Amino acid sequence: MAAYNRLRGPSVTTTACLGKYDTPPASGDGVEKQGGRVAPPDPDGGNQMNVGKLGEQHLARVGETVTMIFEDREITNVEVRDNSGRLGNALRGLGIGVDDVVAVTMSNCPQVFEAFGAVYAIGGTALPILFVLSAEECRFILEDSGAVAVVTDAILVGKVLEATEGLEKLRHIIVVGGEDSERTLSYERLLAESSPELEMVDRAPDDVAILMYTSGTTGKPKGVMLTHENLITSAESAYMANEVTKPQITLVCLPMAHIYGVGAMNAGNFGEIPETKAILMRWYDPEECMRLIEKYKVNFFPAVPTMYSLILNHPNADAYDLSSLKDCIAGAAPLPLELRRDFMARFDCGMRQLYGLTESAGMGACLRPSQEWRDGAIGKAYPNMELAVFDEDDNPLPVRGIGEIVIRGPQVMKGYHRRPQETEETLRGGWLHTGDIGFLDEDGYLYITDRKKDIIIKGGENIMPMQIEEVVYGHPAVAEAAVIGIADPTYGEDIVAYVALKPGAEASADELLEYCRENLPTYKQPREVRILESLPKSSIGKILKRELRSQHTS
Repeated sequence: MAAYNRLRGPSVTTTACLGKYDTPPASGDGVEKQGGRVAPPDPDGGNQMNVGKLGEQHLARVGETVTMIFEDREITNVEVRDNSGRLGNALRGLGIGVDDVVAVTMSNCPQVFEAFGAVYAIGGTALPILFVLSAEECRFILEDSGAVAVVTDAILVGKVLEATEGLEKLRHIIVVGGEDSERTLSYERLLAESSPELEMVDRAPDDVAILMYTSGTTGKPKGVMLTHENLITSAESAYMANEVTKPQITLVCLPMAHIYGVGAMNAGNFGEIPETKAILMRWYDPEECMRLIEKYKVNFFPAVPTMYSLILNHPNADAYDLSSLKDCIAGAAPLPLELRRDFMARFDCGMRQLYGLTESAGMGACLRPSQEWRDGAIGKAYPNMELAVFDEDDNPLPVRGIGEIVIRGPQVMKGYHRRPQETEETLRGGWLHTGDIGFLDEDGYLYITDRKKDIIIKGGENIMPMQIEEVVYGHPAVAEAAVIGIADPTYGEDIVAYVALKPGAEASADELLEYCRENLPTYKQPREVRILESLPKSSIGKILKRELRSQHTS
């Protein structure tokens, strides 16, 4: 396929450094995998494809069925398809079409699915924006992307109006639950006036389907260009890795504007079991999660570690029956071993983890249900993807050699929007350079030891904060932990641990320091422990170390 051929680069002959699924990816019209092909081109369309067709294909396989439940209302796949068609025709009527960027910024709701489907179908580029961003942050993304329209809701329209004031390219603001006004259009009216029959545009595999902005840990956020091929191949890889054999009742509390949510949305279209459905939450709330798990007998729960921790330590956790839970999968942040063990023991369920980046459409490595758990490991490479570990000169390292994790496969982004130099640097040699540090074991299991930028260099020694955090999490009073490096005149950098305690638990900073002294070698012991009510987090619950560094400096 076009994108994969472009990314192949020089091959790696040291097979020990690779983590692959069955057979290595191959070039050609489709990508070979054991027992079939991953997302081949449309047989009726030559080399054309459209990620929007996944929904149509799913409907053809399973027929009309309840595909999601939102705020106790059942929603069928036919309703989503028809409303997507109506919105797509409405967008065309507004002069929006191929390659136009349409932003979608809402809390989770069925209209998010409809909007994505509509934009894909007309050949546009979807631009998800997290609803928790400020007006200033939204404005930067809208202006940098060249968006021509925004689909939002009545809750956020005030912020969107502020963010779009004076943007010349932004022509339309469509509001779910809103009314027509000088600057806004009613979503419901547009749908009521439009036909559900929509002709879908064929796209080339390398055409951009979605533009997702990274969190911008340093400087301004970057727009990640993901193609139709990226989204289709990543969706099937994710579905295959979950090894689905029974109806999945999935609790969806992750923001659909995050790659984790987008991936789940697309992967669901590969399902072949009509009884499978998603229980969609507008936003995360731990007690509401437990209520929905009990009511709908949820058996599959993808989330980030913080979400599991808040449920585990919730004072009302024993009031709910969570016995239906079978498979939990954690991503977007490291999964502490203590959290996994405690959650599994309390709720009698399994817990796996995954690793991926926006730049690889959420793909990287995961533990499949059929694979054994290994402490400290994420799992193996996703289907149709390669993992390797490189040294500082981009040479492959042998088994257990620690270096930068790199990824190759058709899921890897086309590049950064309007950032050619950063694209070239990140995709050099045909591999996506993740900035994460780790190693592969003899069986291809991936271990992540830290983020490149988070490594602490103390007295010339490289120290991985995650190793210290795992020890801190072992203290029975600790709910959250994050370790950062701070400037030190003697050692260059020294270590500070930030923690939040479990509800009702007590521990002093001195007690925690003593615990670290008992369980860590001298050079890895924190100089200081600071206790906060809670640690600062991103919109999906990832602990923000940059904010802790800023707090410490100020």
